Amino acid sequence: MKKITKMLQGLFFLGSVLLMTSCATEEIAQKNVAQSPLEAKVWFDNHQKDYNATVLNYIEDLQWQNAIVSNGEIGEVVEVPFTLTENLSASTKEADQYNDHHRLMFVRDEQNVYKLFYVQIFANDEDYSVQDKNYNYYNIKDNFDGNIYVQELATNIGNKIKFKDGEKVEHSTTGKMQEYACVYFGWWGSDGSFTPLYEVGCYGGSGGNGVPSGGGENPGPSYGGGGTSDSNSEGCPAGYRYKLGECVLVERITNLLTGKAKCLNDLLSSAGNNFVKNIFSQFAGKSEFNIQIVSLPKVYSSTNQEVNGTTGFDKVNSLMTIEISTSRLDGLAALESARIILHEYIHADMYRKLNTTNPNDADARDFKKVFETYENQHNAMAQVYLTSMRDALKEFHKTVLNSDYNNYVKYYGEAPSDAFYEAMAWGGLKDSNVKAWTDLSADKKASINSLASRVPILSKTVPCP
Repeated sequence: MKKITKMLQGLFFLGSVLLMTSCATEEIAQKNVAQSPLEAKVWFDNHQKDYNATVLNYIEDLQWQNAIVSNGEIGEVVEVPFTLTENLSASTKEADQYNDHHRLMFVRDEQNVYKLFYVQIFANDEDYSVQDKNYNYYNIKDNFDGNIYVQELATNIGNKIKFKDGEKVEHSTTGKMQEYACVYFGWWGSDGSFTPLYEVGCYGGSGGNGVPSGGGENPGPSYGGGGTSDSNSEGCPAGYRYKLGECVLVERITNLLTGKAKCLNDLLSSAGNNFVKNIFSQFAGKSEFNIQIVSLPKVYSSTNQEVNGTTGFDKVNSLMTIEISTSRLDGLAALESARIILHEYIHADMYRKLNTTNPNDADARDFKKVFETYENQHNAMAQVYLTSMRDALKEFHKTVLNSDYNNYVKYYGEAPSDAFYEAMAWGGLKDSNVKAWTDLSADKKASINSLASRVPILSKTVPCP
């Protein structure tokens, strides 16, 4: 009986530990999500007076506690629902818009400056609710019928976007006068009439009342899918999207990294050598594939071994998911961490080459022949990518992590050699006993291991605020 009691106590303790661990992880995730609305609120409190927008005069309750945070191709978007003062509602003079819902939308650019938008959602069904957080900049449910009006408050450029069964079926950028509409705040009468009181904004058509239509080369803001479709109606060519006032190449990499990993990923993307930039460019524009790269506290392999990172491929959705271990990277040198991220992107690039349906991709065609010889990705990486990885690490160390590079020179009295960076590139490969490694002589392996032992003295600090 005592043994059973002790066993039950042990199981209870273990369950409690697992529960606390799970709760702690969830709490961290919730804190990260909660941080974004807080940052947007601080910015809004400091800049609200910079805007001369009618809507800001009639907000009664800005519901920061119900903020909707979504992430995708233009980055993080924060939407804050609100209600209007004086029991006001929104509609047109024709009273053909009803069941109105209102949000302020914050989109942060690369300089950490927000752009502020006013979003009005009108559902055709008066009983239809859009309070679900699945209604956001990147996503509209497939049963939504109605109109969404989006206005950038700094420029007053606005768009009317019509949806049928969750799909965009009409857009104001066609320039047709009959699509042009002005929205007002006002009151509904008991007879179903609408009394307009304050003009909020005009959307679509050829413009009016000093409000640009957003058509042509200066498309207005989008909503519901992020304006990222290759056949988008914002006036951008295929493979491009509308972002903060211009058409830019569609990035098919969703960056959900945090901290050190995010810093290094951004630096690799912006300042990596041609080899690195070429890999990133394969996941942009009209690429067949998308990448989601995410930070996790710990990452495990398919055999349940804790690892630095993994890359998986969802063939049905053409999605590669890269997972990077926060706990591992925090304890590693910055350059070694950059190598890990680059290593996983190379896995993604190999998945791309092996699964593309583009018959004109000669590079992929050649790689498939090589892969047939080496049978697995690590074998192929050692044969095909090792030299390119070496050169990429060397350039990144010297130009981006230059303070660490200079410290290496001072410590060892010499510049890092190509052999040193090659030894780094072997990381994640030699432990897999790939053929390229086992074929090396004992002396060569010893030399590589000796140089690799220098990596831990490199700085863990990354050059990001």
